[in-house]
Amino acid sequence: MIRHANKGDVLLIQAVLNEPSKWGKLEAYTDGVVQAAIDDPSMPFFVWEEDKQWSGFCWLRRTAEAVKIEEFGIGELGRGIGPRFFTTILERVLTEEFKLSLWLAVASDIVEAMRFSKRFGFVGADLRKAV
Repeated sequence: MIRHANKGDVLLIQAVLNEPSKWGKLEAYTDGVVQAAIDDPSMPFFVWEEDKQWSGFCWLRRTAEAVKIEEFGIGELGRGIGPRFFTTILERVLTEEFKLSLWLAVASDIVEAMRFSKRFGFVGADLRKAV
C-alpha cells in the first residue's frame, strides 16, 4: 500500500538513507531536510507498507516539465518490495497524478541500482560515480 509520508516516518527513512552496509552512497540528509521535503507539496514523498509494516520510501521532486526521483529506498532488500513499490510509483507519476516525464540519477558504481533502474526502462543518460 502506498501513502504519503508523515513526521512519524522520518526516523525510518533516515535509517535507510544512513545505513552504510546497504545505502552508504546515498546522500545523507538531516532529519530537518527530510521533514521539510515531506511537508513541501512540490516534493511528493511516499511510503510503502506491506502487511501493515513500513517497507520503503520514494521522494520525488516535481518541476513544470518532469518529475525526478530524488531518493528511493527499501528497508529490507531481497523480498521483492522494491519492484512492487517502484511499479506503483511509475504508474502514479506517468499516468494518474502527474502525467509528466520521469528521470533519476543513479550512481554508476552501485551495480544493484543500475540493474534495477534498467529493469524499468531507464537508460544511462545521467550516470554518476558515487562519492
